[in-house]
Amino acid sequence: MKNPFFFLVVGGDRTFLEYLNVNLQYLFRYVVGYRPARQIFDPIERSVAIQEAAISNQTDRVQNGVSLRVNNKWLNETLEAEVATVLFFTRLDFVVRPKLIYALADRWKVTVGGDIFRGDPQSFLGRLRDNSTAYAELRWSF
Repeated sequence: MKNPFFFLVVGGDRTFLEYLNVNLQYLFRYVVGYRPARQIFDPIERSVAIQEAAISNQTDRVQNGVSLRVNNKWLNETLEAEVATVLFFTRLDFVVRPKLIYALADRWKVTVGGDIFRGDPQSFLGRLRDNSTAYAELRWSF
């Protein structure tokens, strides 16, 4: 059963020079009524509780982390690059999302990017490791 939780995000966003944008945030999560799954005596119940805690991102009572997004534009704003990431310190699980966008013309854009999930298999983002992917997109706006 998912416990109630408190989630806080505090951060800032700043543009440097003309196009370099940086967004940095501190993440804090506190789970109310937390009970460590590893302390459950029955091995089957403990195993299920550990998996459920990872799925609901409640493996720890307190979770600290950061998110960072860096974005820049070049070539008269036709080329844009971005890297966004989230890192949770408690279990060192993270996601990195690089993306590159090129405007071929006013109505055509090409995008390539990816989602890279890493961490302990018992962590929230670590469980998503097999969902890591790369993608390409051709967009026509009308």
